[in-house]
Amino acid sequence: MMKMKNIALVAAFGFSMAVVASFVGCNSETEIPPNPYDNIVYPTPPAPIDTLSPNTIVAIHRDILQPRCAVPGCHDGNFEPDFRTVQSSSSTMVYANIVKNDPDSSFTFRVVPFDTAQSVLHERLTNCCFANTNDRMPQDNIGVPLESSYIQRIENWIMDGAKNMFGEIPSYPNQAPQIGFYVGVDTMSIDGVIAAANQNFPLTATGNRIDGVYYNPFILADNRNVALVIGVEDDSTALAQLQGSMMKFSYDPDDFSASAPGFHQQNAQFINYPGFTFWYVQFNTNLFNPDNVVYMRYYVSDGESQTEMPRDEMVIQYKTFWSFYVLP
Repeated sequence: MMKMKNIALVAAFGFSMAVVASFVGCNSETEIPPNPYDNIVYPTPPAPIDTLSPNTIVAIHRDILQPRCAVPGCHDGNFEPDFRTVQSSSSTMVYANIVKNDPDSSFTFRVVPFDTAQSVLHERLTNCCFANTNDRMPQDNIGVPLESSYIQRIENWIMDGAKNMFGEIPSYPNQAPQIGFYVGVDTMSIDGVIAAANQNFPLTATGNRIDGVYYNPFILADNRNVALVIGVEDDSTALAQLQGSMMKFSYDPDDFSASAPGFHQQNAQFINYPGFTFWYVQFNTNLFNPDNVVYMRYYVSDGESQTEMPRDEMVIQYKTFWSFYVLP
């Protein structure tokens, strides 16, 4: 299509057809350049499972989820789980976080492979009063259970590993740790750290930031003992089991190598205090030259992936939020 447009445009300005052919590269002797994608070897996808087997997600979607649950106003894409397709059914059920829980908050995921007792889907199908009276699913007939043969098929699918449409057992989700910056106090004592956490003394307070701007560096006196409480969360690893928790300091917002100006590294400590479990970093501001902005970057790993905060690609406001200014 592009060649035809070029020919029409050039011919309209009086060029000969020979010139036109040369201009657009239509000479029959011209070699076609190699396609850089020709030599890519794509992996062979797994073979689809037997769709006739009644205990597969394909058959369960076809016979149960799509006709009984993906009805208008229900699980038709308006809210999760989404039962419009086999793929959406699997991805919004297996190891998918729930929105509605029972009064005891007994469940974490909608479907847990090999475990119907921990799968809220199974509970919603079999318990007449999950959170309220007569809230069994599906709710087209309030309180009336799904046919026992259908429930059995769903149980079989879960206990067989809740396999996807290719017969693969989904892996347990393991996200990278999440990091937040909580409080800072001018004490080196653990009791002082706890007191600050109880009082929720935030370093985001505008009164403790340069020019009162919440993302500017916070202000610290020279030779001041400081404890920084770091908020860390992880979806699969206990806080005390996280690895490599440390804070790095630098005068450069993007260089935290050992050769960076003002570089210092401080390991974090974990504390398990009644009502509080967190990591914190202790240091004295005499480690740094007065009248300098000191940038910080926190690192932690769950054993599979490491998180740093802030990251190189973040805007400067995140980096100044994680910084302090040492008074002369």
